[in-house]
Amino acid sequence: MVRFTFSALFLLFAFSLFAQKDMPAGVDEKITEARASLLAAFLNNDQTEAAVWQDSLMLLEDSMHVGLVWDERWLLYYWEGTYGNLFDEIVRFDEVERLALSNKKMPAPDSLFTWLDRVLYEQRFNLYEHISRGFLSEEEKQFALIELDYLLRLNQVEKTTGEWNKRLDAFVRLHSDSRFNPYIRANLYTEGPSAPVQVRKDRGFTLDVLFASGRWQGKELERTLRSPYGFDVGLAYWVRRWNLGLRCTFGWQKLSQSIFQDGFEWPKNDPSVLIVPSLEVGYDIFNNRSFRLFPSACAGFSILKPPGTDEQEDNPQPDYYSDFFFARGFLGAACTADVKLKYFDGYDLGGQKDNSYISARIRVGYNWLNWDNENPQLLGNMFYFAVGINLFSHTVK
Repeated sequence: MVRFTFSALFLLFAFSLFAQKDMPAGVDEKITEARASLLAAFLNNDQTEAAVWQDSLMLLEDSMHVGLVWDERWLLYYWEGTYGNLFDEIVRFDEVERLALSNKKMPAPDSLFTWLDRVLYEQRFNLYEHISRGFLSEEEKQFALIELDYLLRLNQVEKTTGEWNKRLDAFVRLHSDSRFNPYIRANLYTEGPSAPVQVRKDRGFTLDVLFASGRWQGKELERTLRSPYGFDVGLAYWVRRWNLGLRCTFGWQKLSQSIFQDGFEWPKNDPSVLIVPSLEVGYDIFNNRSFRLFPSACAGFSILKPPGTDEQEDNPQPDYYSDFFFARGFLGAACTADVKLKYFDGYDLGGQKDNSYISARIRVGYNWLNWDNENPQLLGNMFYFAVGINLFSHTVK
């Protein structure tokens, strides 16, 4: 009975060893073996053998396992010169693809990527020449060079100086409809997955600060007020050559003669304040890379008053000065010219006429005032001239 038991145990152990020997390897083991064979073919510079093992690894991949990581596979495409495969995979390498890869099991650690990276780095100048002489479009050649530098981490110095992003910007501007741009914006910029600054070419904002001088038109107003001096501030929205703006002019002048109102006197040589808030609508009749010209129609309120208490702390005005507050609606017209001085590099759209810029602005206008409805001494209108600086910037997409 004991002899039978030992015989049975011996047969069971032998069967177990035989079964383990013939049991097929799991997916992980097959991937490890195939990667080792692929590395051997790569080191022997045998592209035919390497292609066989690449195909084997692709067949071994499933929803749970990765045979070749994307950067390993793309480096092999450079080594083989199969740029078509590289481009096809890159244009499909979107967020969904990256998420799917993150949920799969990566291959066991080995030296495949280390050798690919080392050998292609040593051969990079041959690869540059091969790409430049290949049967590729200019767009594909430029992108292939960018992607190779990225895979070999040759962009690290350019990243610290900002030259890498400028290089990508240049490609995106030159090939605005390129199929590679979504991949570039999502993966290659040093700022992370966000896209570079993009602007809308058909709309933007302007901000100007101008020094202004005025001349009164009309005998009564000319005799009553001296010429105003001050500044003019404007903010406008530009869309397809149309200009929709808010503007306010601030001026100061003294009285040339006393103003009488309701039995009170505003004495000669006293200071006065001019405030002219307005809305305006204009249209570009000329706009190129150096010069811009647009007329506009204006409407708003014109205010003439003595300085307030806060403006004259050392010499407070009498209480009855509140009677000398003239505020009436007005209509106006203006013509504005910009001499463009400098374009902003961050928004340079390849030399197009509607880039963001800083300019010298000259503005000439005429306002039809209605102060005489409150006091006949203020019968007249105002001509003004202003010059200063204007900033133009496109809106961001």
